[in-house]
Amino acid sequence: MDQVLSWVTALLCVVYGALTAFAGFGQVQAKKIQPWAAWGMLFCGALVVAAGMMTLLGLPSALWLLLLGLIGIHALAINNGFQLYGKINPSHHLGRLFISILLFGLTYLVLK
Repeated sequence: MDQVLSWVTALLCVVYGALTAFAGFGQVQAKKIQPWAAWGMLFCGALVVAAGMMTLLGLPSALWLLLLGLIGIHALAINNGFQLYGKINPSHHLGRLFISILLFGLTYLVLK
């Protein structure tokens, strides 16, 4: 069961991180937000992908890397909401928070 949980956790991290990175890349192309914020989303998404892969290897530093990537994604998403719309969308950020708590919790369970 532990091996299955490891793979599910890694897959969820990789999917969420890759989607975030692709969205960041799309924002780089669209040029609607500051370039540093778009590249930051791409970078933080890549951190989440890397943390997912490190989880499969059982590396404890994966938890810290995941935390750094998730916090970065949240901060940049708030910035991007203000940049694009002049406000943030609370339900969007609550959804992100739920996903972040899920990913962090699963990663913690796998690595403990």
